[in-house]
Amino acid sequence: MATGKTTVARHLAEHLGLSWVDLDELIERRSASTVARLFAERGEAEFRRLERELLLEELSRESAGARIISLGGGALVDRALRVEVLHRAVVVTLAASVETILARAQADKAGHNVRPLLAGSDPERAVLRLLHERKDAYLEAHGVVTTDGRSISDLAQEVERIYRSDTVVVAAAEQTYQVYIGPGQIGARLGQLLGSPSGTLLVSDENVMPLYGPRTRAALDQLAVVHAQAVLTPGEEHKSLAGLSHIYQAAFNGGMDRKSLFVGLGGGVVTDMTGFAAATWVRGVAWLGVPTTLLSMVDASVGGKTAVDFETAKNSVGAFWQPRGVICDVETLRTETDRAFLGALSEVVKTAIIGDPGLLELLESQADRIMQRDLTLLREVVDRCVRVKARIVALDERESGIRAHLNLGHTIGHALEASGGYTALTHGEAVSLGLVAALRFGQRRGHTDPLLTERVLQLLKRLQLPHVLSRRALEAAKSLLAHDKKRAGTSVRFIYARNVGDVWAEPTALVDIESDITLLADD
Repeated sequence: MATGKTTVARHLAEHLGLSWVDLDELIERRSASTVARLFAERGEAEFRRLERELLLEELSRESAGARIISLGGGALVDRALRVEVLHRAVVVTLAASVETILARAQADKAGHNVRPLLAGSDPERAVLRLLHERKDAYLEAHGVVTTDGRSISDLAQEVERIYRSDTVVVAAAEQTYQVYIGPGQIGARLGQLLGSPSGTLLVSDENVMPLYGPRTRAALDQLAVVHAQAVLTPGEEHKSLAGLSHIYQAAFNGGMDRKSLFVGLGGGVVTDMTGFAAATWVRGVAWLGVPTTLLSMVDASVGGKTAVDFETAKNSVGAFWQPRGVICDVETLRTETDRAFLGALSEVVKTAIIGDPGLLELLESQADRIMQRDLTLLREVVDRCVRVKARIVALDERESGIRAHLNLGHTIGHALEASGGYTALTHGEAVSLGLVAALRFGQRRGHTDPLLTERVLQLLKRLQLPHVLSRRALEAAKSLLAHDKKRAGTSVRFIYARNVGDVWAEPTALVDIESDITLLADD
């Protein structure tokens, strides 16, 4: 409110040659009333309803092309709407001091532009209250720009820079962060995200460090602080408390304190372990994720779920700890092994089923080019997957609701992975088999459309992913279902898919899954 949104938006639109829309003007035209009169005669609730309706209508006008929309200060206070807008547009918050806001509001009032929420006898108190109530709403944006004492052209340039960054935002209140996706991102972005830590700890593994450690250390060397590193043994079987101790030892030897920064460079095992180590070292330090595999880019690196395995219970020791930022440099996918890269495509298929029909169509139409690692296509694939996950995570950070949908195919998939000692199958291969099992189980219970099962099966075949369910393997996995982290007593939240984009969690008795599991086999 009173931070210059309309002025900056109009200036930037002229500079970029884009159309400009002021939401308050749309509301006044639609209602044939002024904003002040709407508040007075119909109340704030009716104003917000109309504001939401027109904003979503404007965002749906794809034929209108790129354009700039200036919003009222309370337009994105509703979190569900805010997450939807973050998914569909670049959102920039303009901020100002209380003194600046009051001065601008007073000038507006003198010009007969009354701001209803600041029209009382104590506008300063109203500003302080609104800033407090809307704090999270203003932080959950692609960027926050302070406007005090700055020219309009200077502000417009900064907003344009944020717009052109083309990032995915993960909304998490004060922990909101950006995901940077594209080729060459390690060199282009890492230095920007480091901040001013007291020390840095680079965590990687024996495979990735020789490939990408030098360019990562080059960015870290720009900081005049203590550096340390931990090089882990690669493999899911080393994602354990014992493996974690190597990170703690490196942090201890390097004198890492609460203002230090951990950087996880590698696949999902490395980023999971780095995030969990960061969450627990001196009760929590900042960390950055630099995933170098397709699986870690589309899944493990986003959402703040960090963990290690314990015995046969996958990801059973962990914490929610959001990173400061994530850099997905798709050039690193060129050096990933064929087996790991292809296996990760199962998580892409899963993500498409959960929330992106267009991604599923892209996989079906461009499977060959994707398997050939076309960087342009891979950037789109990673971007679409991250957007689906970011949207879900923003609505359910702690997995109390829809975030569980991301576990489609994982209940049986994790059991198959664990029964093979985490070496017979990669995580992606296990998820591929788990997807087939979940869809067939859903069919048996009358939930899943058989056409979806067949469509997914054909796609998995084309992507050269495991898709044949062995009775023997399912029998071996049966006893491990009880270790699923979604288990509650004698049931587990099983994820069903009725069709693409129609996914839900339903408590299902373990005994029912155990009794049916071998019936899902192909042999």
